Amino acid sequence: MSANKAKTKKSPLKRAIIIISSILFALVVIAAFFLISNAVAHNMMRVAPDYEMDVEGLEQVLEKDIADWTDEDYDFVYHQTGLTRVYFEGQTTLNTAFILGCQQDIFFEGQTEHDSDFPFSSHDYFPDKYFNMVDLREGDVLISASVHTMGWINGHAALVITGGSSGSARIAEAVSVGTPSRTSGTRWFRQATNFLVLRPKISAGEAAEIAAWARENLVGIPYSLFVGFFYPKDQTDNVINTHCSHLVWQAYKAFGYDIDSTGGPVVSPRNIANSDLFEVIQVNGFDMDELWS
Repeated sequence: MSANKAKTKKSPLKRAIIIISSILFALVVIAAFFLISNAVAHNMMRVAPDYEMDVEGLEQVLEKDIADWTDEDYDFVYHQTGLTRVYFEGQTTLNTAFILGCQQDIFFEGQTEHDSDFPFSSHDYFPDKYFNMVDLREGDVLISASVHTMGWINGHAALVITGGSSGSARIAEAVSVGTPSRTSGTRWFRQATNFLVLRPKISAGEAAEIAAWARENLVGIPYSLFVGFFYPKDQTDNVINTHCSHLVWQAYKAFGYDIDSTGGPVVSPRNIANSDLFEVIQVNGFDMDELWS
């Protein structure tokens, strides 16, 4: 009788131990999953070409008059430098040093470092490398897939609000929870393991108007991950919160352009990268043919 009572008294403790052990085991499994997912994402942060760098071949093309370039020349130059045909349109004199620098960048392989603002979140970048970037225009969009959270590659996006060289241009961006949207330079993108430069297929004047609206309405706005869920996606009349890709989307939406390629409640950098409104100007660190599809 007493033995049965002892068993009865022990059973709640045993149940508690089993429950706690199960919870701890589940947490370990979840943490391991996220750590492995992040490690896999780290390895996907930069796509190197699966072909060789051809400096001599590129120099031969650059010696030709650009008016005589063939489709094959443009394709070759793109796959060697990441500079698209759109970049070269209207040019009569080429910046050979810049183009050759972009070629070196495409084939660059270095040691990355990882910044983490939140647990299981990481931004992958090269601490001692600044990639060449084309001169930027107001309304251009910068996209990077170098940010991943719990294995999901969420990326980052920013809007060019002051054009110029990559060293002097200014962008509007929303970085993280607790930090209002701000203006900054392009350094973050030029050190990232990958980036795209997108240009809208609209007039330069209208693009400048969009950039001016963003400067006036989208800087100093609180960051929120819940735009599109608990807050309206379109806040043209009264912007109360934003996040990185929403900031870019909102600037264009204010002028009637929906640059969310999926049209869902939440816009991501990847959605913007696949918008039909933009042309790709420069590619670095992405698959040259797949981009971020």
